[in-house]
Amino acid sequence: GPHITLTRETVISTLSSKVRCQLCKQLFSRNCRQNCGLAQGWLLAKDLIDAVKKQWKPHLFILNYFRVDSLPRPPFTRELTNKPPRSKYYETFLCTCVFIFAILLVRCVDYLLTSRKLRVLPRSATWLQFCILTIPFTVCVLDFPVKNYAIFSLTFNAICVAVYLGCRLHKRLTQGASSTPPDLEAGAQTDAAFIKALENGQQAPVDAETKQITRPPPPYNDLLAIYRSIVYISTAVCIFARDQPCWNNDFSKTHSFGTGLMDVGIGCFVVCIGSLGPTASRRIDSVDRSQTLRKAALQSVILTACGLVKTISVAVIIAAKKIQYDAAWAEYGVHWNAFYSLAVARGLGATLELLALPRWLPPLGAALISAVCHEALLAGGLAQLVLAPGQQQSHNRSNPIGQNREGLASIPGLITLYFCGLQLGRWLKPAEAAPGRLLALMAAAAAVRPLTMASDGFWLLPESRRLMNPAYCAWLLAFSCFFLCGVWLVLAAGERLRLDGDSTAFVHEGTGQTRLTPIHLQQVDSAGLLYFLVSNLLTGLFNLIIIWLVPNRESLDGAPCFVIVLSYTMVTFSVSRLATRWFTFRDLQTALMRRFWRA
Repeated sequence: GPHITLTRETVISTLSSKVRCQLCKQLFSRNCRQNCGLAQGWLLAKDLIDAVKKQWKPHLFILNYFRVDSLPRPPFTRELTNKPPRSKYYETFLCTCVFIFAILLVRCVDYLLTSRKLRVLPRSATWLQFCILTIPFTVCVLDFPVKNYAIFSLTFNAICVAVYLGCRLHKRLTQGASSTPPDLEAGAQTDAAFIKALENGQQAPVDAETKQITRPPPPYNDLLAIYRSIVYISTAVCIFARDQPCWNNDFSKTHSFGTGLMDVGIGCFVVCIGSLGPTASRRIDSVDRSQTLRKAALQSVILTACGLVKTISVAVIIAAKKIQYDAAWAEYGVHWNAFYSLAVARGLGATLELLALPRWLPPLGAALISAVCHEALLAGGLAQLVLAPGQQQSHNRSNPIGQNREGLASIPGLITLYFCGLQLGRWLKPAEAAPGRLLALMAAAAAVRPLTMASDGFWLLPESRRLMNPAYCAWLLAFSCFFLCGVWLVLAAGERLRLDGDSTAFVHEGTGQTRLTPIHLQQVDSAGLLYFLVSNLLTGLFNLIIIWLVPNRESLDGAPCFVIVLSYTMVTFSVSRLATRWFTFRDLQTALMRRFWRA
């Protein structure tokens, strides 16, 4: 606009109008200027007002940083970053809130059944919890039966809170506020008692076959168990639903930069692996490094074998031209897949944890060092090599490194997320978990987003799942802390509804102990990797059946699509539960470990 000379009185009136406009939430609008009684001469400076509005309005409201997409610095063009329909920072938090409040609803239903002295069989309790936990999330990620997921999520959460308040009022009127919380400190002292017994000269138990010291298992962690099981369930739903016509494209994976719901999958799996690290729930003095490293290497081999099976199966399917494989090369690479990333995170992360991580350095500090080094590599040209325009054609993938550059470039990010998960595992030990540190860490991690936006992606690249850059790791860390804090609050609130004669909805089948984790989530967590593998296999099988029965898949939009997705989730859970009766990866690992030590 034209050059305008402002006097002291004009500046003062402008600042006062800004304050008044902020109070009435009409910042820099023309109606607001007129309502504030400014002189007509000030309206002639509308060009200056528009320029100030364009430059400073995004920075005055912090929530704008989490509502819009950030564009990276050159040479990354707008065409490269606008491939996804849209992605907003907060959508993942809002969509997964239904899981948090569904857990509260499960506790309320259990209270109502127990207060009426109705005994529910474990199998019936499992499927009842399946409906409460899975159906709301499925409704969120699909366009049917609700178009606006935000309205449904907020309405469902409000209903759960209302039901909880009604149950609290019913308990206060009928039985009072007394409750008997479970003893969670007993399991937390297991490792300390074992170390004290060794220091007193007692002989440790030794396995007859492996000739290794048998240590007590780590205490059961309800927070991390719920986190892992929710990751398994949400991943299984999304990888199948994204191929269906009723899928909400707003939750699809972003192409290069962005924060879609499906982008959290691989990062959350790595955080889960880190939370189960050797020193996450044990003292470093009680860890046998040699045995632990062998175990981590064996687990990496198993994950690599799963990745190899998936690579071969995808190649066979493409060669047979039965279906068109939806995963593009730009996701992980030509041959690389999620199982290879998990294998690297497990093997390399455990090795660095036991051999390179000093005792005085917390895992969060190691994660920060890894993130800084990774961002330096990306700024030095690695990001341009992987994501710049012209790098996605087939002639740029003429060698194995170029063909799988996405997976190789994300290895430092895997290490960063592993150490973040290790820190969460140490903070969330039973009887020691507190939301204060998680809230502080969530705020610090979420502050990376405004820093990225304020610098216009010059100093720090925006979130990129393909690169697993520090901004992506910070987003995953903020999301994990948000979810764990929500679960902690829900479990604490649910304990106020606890009665002495609770039903079998929270009783573990193996030990008979009452846990805070619903029995459905316990069963999903016990299946673990097998649940994820079954979901991948059934995704391909269901797609083949749908193509064979209904060539025009778009005709299934609406109610048929919703029924198909819900049926898939039911079959996945049933098959995984049935398979755990004869095979688990834990039994396979134990058998291989014994055979290895015999040799």
